[in-house]
Parts: sequence; structure tokens; C-alpha cells
Amino acid sequence: MKQDSLAYAAELLLCCLAIAPPGIAQTTPAPDKPTQTPTLQITTNLVAVSAIVRDQSGAPIANLTPADLLLKEDGKPQTIRYFSQGSSLPLTLALMVDTSGSQRAYIRDEIAAGKAFFPAMLTRPTDRAVLVQFDSSIVQLAHLTNSVPTLEHALAYLTQSHNDLNAYSTGGGTLLFDAICAVSHIDLGNQIGRRAMVILTDGGDNGSTFDQKQAIEAAQRANFTIYSVYYSDGGGDIDALTKISNATGGRVFTVSSKMTLQKIFTEIAADMRLEYEIGYVPPKSKPGKHHKIALTATNKSYTIQAREGYFTPN
Repeated sequence: MKQDSLAYAAELLLCCLAIAPPGIAQTTPAPDKPTQTPTLQITTNLVAVSAIVRDQSGAPIANLTPADLLLKEDGKPQTIRYFSQGSSLPLTLALMVDTSGSQRAYIRDEIAAGKAFFPAMLTRPTDRAVLVQFDSSIVQLAHLTNSVPTLEHALAYLTQSHNDLNAYSTGGGTLLFDAICAVSHIDLGNQIGRRAMVILTDGGDNGSTFDQKQAIEAAQRANFTIYSVYYSDGGGDIDALTKISNATGGRVFTVSSKMTLQKIFTEIAADMRLEYEIGYVPPKSKPGKHHKIALTATNKSYTIQAREGYFTPN
């Protein structure tokens, strides 16, 4: 699909995100007080890369410097111009829940875990989150906000829509890729910090306008890291989730009796606190061109979780 078509279809999808359930107050948050938070503004063509560095045991490593990392674009070394520990930067979080028929048994657990997840993630006035459910339609249950009570209230509406119940009985549909594209196009303003989607799903997609490649492209353009939480009794498509998460610098978790959703949310929160935000000025390139990013550590025993590429902005 051409870029113009991609942008146009994304705008159509955003219409689906304009609906909020009854009882949710869509108020404007009070202006944030000035803070000393380092904020990266879109004033140049700086490419932002979120990264987590792990030791041999898989534990995140803190207190690194730019000298500990090697950055390449399309195989050519690049100079790191901006470097910060992620916890010092604002967080924009999208919690996205698959409410299609195959996921209905897990909703109660998701609501309970979500009530603990939002307070753990939104720890400063500049942190924001949005709650989205998707099945055969995409519904934004809470608009972008820093209000934990608003998000917790919205969790109560996390359920299958009537449209989905009807669709499920006739084959149904799950708009996973469309949901990723739609959330990637939410207006986040000019503030760049940590951006993450946490998607609870079995990875199945049936009926999306966009495909997996376009979903990855949309997330990379918006600099979202995708954490996939595989919730299934054996169905779905965990390989698709793995590809999406790896391409955007995220991780895939599988819910089980030993790895509960609450524990997974705790690990994601720990990742975000020890995430590095790196920025560099890329070589000139044609708009829309894809570039490969390779971020490695000077210590060869370390592994790095970071997105694999980006698209030159139009």
C-alpha cells in the first residue's frame, strides 16, 4: 500500500478510537508544573532509539555511557548525540487488549492486573497512557491521560462489544494489525520520550486492512516499542508477535501458571525504568526510505534489545 493510502486509512481507523464508554470523564488534565525532566523535542531530524542492555543472565544493566555502545545505520558508524537513562524521560504507554472471542476468558485477570499496572507505570505528571480494546472493531476506552483513576475506571468497560459477539458467531475478526497502526497515529504532540505498546492477545489477526509489515512500519515511524503478551491455550500466532516485538525493540511474554500477567507487568515496568534513550543525526536520505539500525555493546557479553530500523520522515 502506498504511503498516501497508509496515512488515509490510518485516519479512518482513528475515527474508531473516538468513542469512550459512558461514565468516563473526558476532562482536560491540569497543566503540568515545570520540572527538570530532560525532554527531547522535535527540532531536528534526530533519530531516537530506545534500548535495554542486558548481562549474560538477562538482567538489565544501568549506568552505562555512550562510550559503552556502538551504533550503526545501514552498516555505517553513527555518532550518539543524545543519551539518557530512560527513567528520567516521560513515558507514553498504550495498553491494548484483544477482546475477541478467543480472549474472553482472560478479561477478568486483565482488569485486575491493569489496576496495578497503571499506578506502577505512571509515576510522574508527564507520564501518560491510553487504553484500547480491539476485536472486530477498535475502541479507545480512555484517551491519552496521566490520570490513573480515569484509566482504572475505563478498565471496567473492557469487554466484548455487541458487534464482536455477532461477528464471532459467524467467523468474526480480530483487527490486531489495524489496532497497532491506529495507536501509532495518535497525536502525541512534539514531546519524545519513552513510548511503548503493551498488547494482550493470542497474536491472531483476521480482517485487518493493514498487514504485519505495515503494522511494524507504523510502530517504527512513531518510535513505539511493542511488548507482546501471548495469552492463549495454544492457538493464535506467537511467531507474528515475536516478529513485531523484535522489530520494534520489545519482548514477547507468554502467560502461564509460573509467569502470571502480574509478573509480566512487573518485568515490563522494570525494563522501562532501565531503558536508555539514544539519539543520533542520520545521513540525508529520501523520504520514506527504510534504514537498518544496529546497536551493540563494546562488552561482547552484553546483549541489546532495540528496534531494528526506522523510516525517513516525509
